[in-house]
Amino acid sequence: MLPLVLDVVSRVWPFFLLVGAGLALSRLRLLDAKMTQGLSAYVYWVGFPALLLHSLSRLGRPGHDLLLGLSAYAGAGLLVMAAVVGAGRFLGWSKAERGGAGMASGVGNSAFLALPITAAVMGAETARLVAGVVAIDFVVMAATGVGLLGWAAGRSVWRSTVQAFRNPVVAAALAGVALALLDLALPEPLDRAVGMAAVSGSPVGLVALGAALGLRETEGQTAPPWGPVTLAAIGKLALFPLLAWFAIGLTPAPPAFRAGATLLAAAPTAVNVFIQTRAYGVFARGVARTVALTTALSMVTLALAALLLK
Repeated sequence: MLPLVLDVVSRVWPFFLLVGAGLALSRLRLLDAKMTQGLSAYVYWVGFPALLLHSLSRLGRPGHDLLLGLSAYAGAGLLVMAAVVGAGRFLGWSKAERGGAGMASGVGNSAFLALPITAAVMGAETARLVAGVVAIDFVVMAATGVGLLGWAAGRSVWRSTVQAFRNPVVAAALAGVALALLDLALPEPLDRAVGMAAVSGSPVGLVALGAALGLRETEGQTAPPWGPVTLAAIGKLALFPLLAWFAIGLTPAPPAFRAGATLLAAAPTAVNVFIQTRAYGVFARGVARTVALTTALSMVTLALAALLLK
């Protein structure tokens, strides 16, 4: 068990180093609010779209049984998001808190963190089987989350949902999936350029996250409430993987897919959720806390989940 825990910690720790770098830069006043917004804008328009286009275009076509398993995974995630939003309404949260917490409970760091852990613990074949989960996270789950953010920002539910597919991150994910299903590839020079931008997406996003956490006084904002942060973390790290395990078990998807997809469901909230909430001006500091909290807790929860699933 100890080697497994150490492996998970070694994969999560670099995320904190980059968040810490952003925090230190903001505290030293080398990054101000405007610069941090610039970093977030780069990730929103260039970094993450390039990352998703580059990675998802290489997925390949899933078979019938895997499609059913992926559908079950998506259904579990949507149910978690709906439960968090519904609980927030019952508890009297604002629309911004409900929208931000709802998205944070459903979109995980599957590509950069959970998928490599799956490959290390369960093998390359299992990682290949569950790669399609990344597409679900950044098409179905992200589109739903962006729709929630639009609704929280004052738009109609229908308009928010439609406009979610024009979001650069969701649009890039859709384009990557389309290329994979059609077995097409980008021209080599363009693919190299997209690949170079893709490498920068997550690191720059983490630095922007750390800077945003460190700018709380200079931005003159009050601390976000812990209720939505805590419930989103519970939904992401506990409820989502449990529901995914049971839902996928009702399909003919291979047992290896069930185990791997459950591990991906247990991933911490993706830094992309913070980037999206910052772009929409919806509960961004609360989601920044959620990303930091779930990433810290994932050093324990991911190791435990990997041990049980293995």
